[in-house]
Amino acid sequence: MKDKEKDRKQEATAGGPEVAEGENAGGEAAPSPSVVAEELVELRKRLAYLAAEFDNYRKRSAREKEALVSFGNERLLRAILPFLDNLERAISQAGSSGSLEALLSGVRLTYDQFLAELRKFGLEQISTEGEAFDPNLHEAIAQIPWEGKPEGTVLSEGRKGYLLNGRLLRPAQVTVAAPTAGSTDREDGPDSDVSGRGN
Repeated sequence: MKDKEKDRKQEATAGGPEVAEGENAGGEAAPSPSVVAEELVELRKRLAYLAAEFDNYRKRSAREKEALVSFGNERLLRAILPFLDNLERAISQAGSSGSLEALLSGVRLTYDQFLAELRKFGLEQISTEGEAFDPNLHEAIAQIPWEGKPEGTVLSEGRKGYLLNGRLLRPAQVTVAAPTAGSTDREDGPDSDVSGRGN
């Protein structure tokens, strides 16, 4: 059995370097120039087809993106429409009955309902009054000296702030407690304390 394997190896090596003209190393004939030209034409057609397909894909993607931008808020706006209806009803009822309390009650109910619906979209209000001032969430519009409140405490809110899915959408505009006049005019401040020790 080993002798047969040796004979096969010798036959393979003996015929190896002698490749007939027009044949490649695999034993196949080299393609003629006309076959190569036909393959080239076919490849060019396929390339043109792929380029056209890619161009169509690019245009389709641009149209889809444009539609997404134009109609991306559709779900949110559909959720808002019932609140506009409720506000219109409240306004028309207040005009006919003349009751300010009924109007206020209707508007307050609509506001609460509207806020609850917006929470479903990830909107949350930033709590401010009594909280410590946070420059990441609050925008200070005034500082007022206030007895009994620590410096930097939010006293009032000028405009509500909101987070959208945990990211700041709009900072709250707030009035912040400033140090009172007695706390800033101390005689034993840090500068006088340092200069007194050195002597």
